[in-house]
Amino acid sequence: MRLFYFLCFLFPSFCLQAQSTVEMYISKFDSLAIEVFDLYGIPASIVLGVALHESGAGTSKLCRVNHNHFGIKGFVKSSQSKSGYVYMYRKFDSDEAAFQYFGEMVSKKKYYPGLKGNIDYLKWLKAMKAAHYAMSPHWISRVDQIIKRYNLAHFDSPVPDPIRVYPSTSDSTQVYKN
Repeated sequence: MRLFYFLCFLFPSFCLQAQSTVEMYISKFDSLAIEVFDLYGIPASIVLGVALHESGAGTSKLCRVNHNHFGIKGFVKSSQSKSGYVYMYRKFDSDEAAFQYFGEMVSKKKYYPGLKGNIDYLKWLKAMKAAHYAMSPHWISRVDQIIKRYNLAHFDSPVPDPIRVYPSTSDSTQVYKN
């Protein structure tokens, strides 16, 4: 009987908490993803989907400590290797710096010129995977599921300018003399 209560009452609260973590992450970083979209033509759905997947919606230690939302690695000088460098995760000064670097990094890839401005996120995922952005054979499907589940593709649509109401230029109280 206790198991029944657990499943009916406590388990859904864990699911709701996880969902709210993702939703909070999206609302916190959607503007940075849109900024990358505007600057580099990389769909915001890709930026958010990859960031959500790679950072565990901002809960991973790599993200919390190093502001690394994308699992980006780089070479760092080290006296412990023969080459003088080791390959390790990058550390960023801020979340903004991580999102900016992601845009810069992707814009330097061979597939970028052919996809810039294209909002078909599946084409981007396939190109990124082919260029070895991620090694997992399930990476495309996992990021795709995140994009679909949280409707991230709606960030790829241009936002229409708000309708502005301008005051009338004619003043009905003004009297004109002939």
